[in-house]
Amino acid sequence: MNRLFIGVVICFLLTDCNKKKDIEENIPYIVSKERKGKITGNDTIPPSYPIPGWLVYGTNTFIIDSDTTMYYFQRPAIGMICGTPTADTIPHFINLHPKDLILLSNKNIYQFIKLNYKDDFRNVTYIASKSDTINSKAFFDLKKSIISFTKYRDIYIVRRTTQEEDTVLKYKKGSEYYNSEDIKWDKNRITFPFSKPKLQNK
Repeated sequence: MNRLFIGVVICFLLTDCNKKKDIEENIPYIVSKERKGKITGNDTIPPSYPIPGWLVYGTNTFIIDSDTTMYYFQRPAIGMICGTPTADTIPHFINLHPKDLILLSNKNIYQFIKLNYKDDFRNVTYIASKSDTINSKAFFDLKKSIISFTKYRDIYIVRRTTQEEDTVLKYKKGSEYYNSEDIKWDKNRITFPFSKPKLQNK
């Protein structure tokens, strides 16, 4: 009788813990407060450090658009990442185009990551949101899927969207012709290392 009782209590506690874990995993994520991600390896940037402008996009970037949809674009491989803080934290211009953004549904996000994540180089993943508070199913499903495929030296970080991402996504959704030279870029939000586009102060 005592063994049966103890068994029932253990099962109850385990079930209760799992429920609490699920609740904790799905609590709203506030980017400005958290500023952290899955960090592995010994030569990665600590999550509390400002992100260098050239590293803002990583190799994989997911843009949370709504509770059920998101966009994705990929960049070239990244080598060793130094952990030294840098003053160059304004996102660099990467010449992103509407055609580069792939529309995804969170219904097949696990399979998408499984097919597109590579084992032959470091995956530096960013989850970007226009909102400071993220509380969507798409975000929770995406985060769980990324963790499932994170290996040694991979990292993922959650951040706000950049001006370039916001602009290109707007043209993508509106099916409008996009030319980066026609945009009045804010020099406080974007850096052009090799060109002089139209800039505006805010």
